[in-house]
Amino acid sequence: MIKTIGLVVKKPGMDDAAFHRHWREVHGPLALNIKTMRRYVQSHRTADVFPGFEGCPYHGVAEAWWDDLDTALGLARDPDYLAGCRADEPNFIDLDALAFLVAREHVFIEGPPIARATPLLKAVFLLRRRPDLSVAEFQDYWINGHAPQIPRDAGILRYVQCHQAPETYADGTPAYDGIAELSFADYAAFLAYWTSERIQAIFAADAPRFLDAGNCTAFLAEETRVLWPD
Repeated sequence: MIKTIGLVVKKPGMDDAAFHRHWREVHGPLALNIKTMRRYVQSHRTADVFPGFEGCPYHGVAEAWWDDLDTALGLARDPDYLAGCRADEPNFIDLDALAFLVAREHVFIEGPPIARATPLLKAVFLLRRRPDLSVAEFQDYWINGHAPQIPRDAGILRYVQCHQAPETYADGTPAYDGIAELSFADYAAFLAYWTSERIQAIFAADAPRFLDAGNCTAFLAEETRVLWPD
């Protein structure tokens, strides 16, 4: 399955509350008209402080799942999308800042089943690879070198890596090479994880091995699961 990820910046001049309300209440139902979409989640940035990433420009990410790459890439020509979601995007999104990833997921911590209304706080890391690494080298290290270092006893309920599909690089460099998603019970659980000496030591030592750290960013989000299996 393929996952598309839209990196969303709110429309200039729109306040946060109006942006999130429109995305949930107006735009979300429009997405349900896209027949080829298998799952759709809005990850809305929260007001919680993410130490070290206070300047992240994004207000959320839109995540959609598709059967295959051709279907995902065909969204721009899908009449259901064009008549609904695409027509609505200028009403709340800064289209000049909109960016997309087309990714495959790798799940390292499955966690308990997630229902449509399960409350979670998600740390969303937007990652760029070190310039001297190929896409294959970056993805291999992220899976086989970095992922095993992430503790399973530090409050993480779910850990997913989203790798930009290698075959899409022929069309140009994507905004990011991948996204890491770490889910927690609440902000206190996240903060205990992120500020611990153990975790900071892992990232300080390992990030330079595969990341262009100065061009990575992150934010905290709550999911609105619009199209979700019951």
